[in-house]
Amino acid sequence: MNIDAMSHEQAVSSQGAERYILGELTPAERDAFESHYFDCSSCFEQVELGAQFLGRAREVLDKEPEPGWFAGIWADLRRPAPVFVSAMLLCAVGIGVHQQSVISRSQAPRLETHYFVPGDAKGAAKVISVPRNGALSLDINVTPGSQFSSYRAEILTEAGKTKSSFPVPIQPSQDTVTLGLTASTMDPGTYHVVINGIRGDGSVTKVGGGSFELRFGD
Repeated sequence: MNIDAMSHEQAVSSQGAERYILGELTPAERDAFESHYFDCSSCFEQVELGAQFLGRAREVLDKEPEPGWFAGIWADLRRPAPVFVSAMLLCAVGIGVHQQSVISRSQAPRLETHYFVPGDAKGAAKVISVPRNGALSLDINVTPGSQFSSYRAEILTEAGKTKSSFPVPIQPSQDTVTLGLTASTMDPGTYHVVINGIRGDGSVTKVGGGSFELRFGD
């Protein structure tokens, strides 16, 4: 069964990014949010910032305290329940602090680079040059089929390591799918795109893909 993506308004009103980072979404909500935020630069950036902030918070809370009166307080914070609560609070505060800057950046004029990536073929990968802080959209040829219940895109490095993986909505009549990526989260280099069709029994078949070489023009 195809997954209906959340709208941006639903993601904001339901605090989708915050609840996604904290693992509070139901499986259905998580799938719907994932279908949305990989195509939404604003929500994608919120998740990135929140996850980074939570990771740093955990690093801070895991550090050994300095000797003295503060050590007792810090020891309390290091106990399981307070650490979890503190991390949640820090994450929420961090997202709140960045919210305005994220909104302002998303509302400001932003250069989006759009490329068509041809299917796998012999020769050099498609060269793509983008501003480091710009948005990147890729059109990929696909061959959908009625035997597939859903589809998933994977972005792989040249070494074959998965850079990102996310669901993509594809209709039977489509022959291309557009993937929205955030260039600032990627390093220069060659990447491979694989679009897989997923059957009800979990088996997968490649239905599209291509390769590109990412370069930064600023």
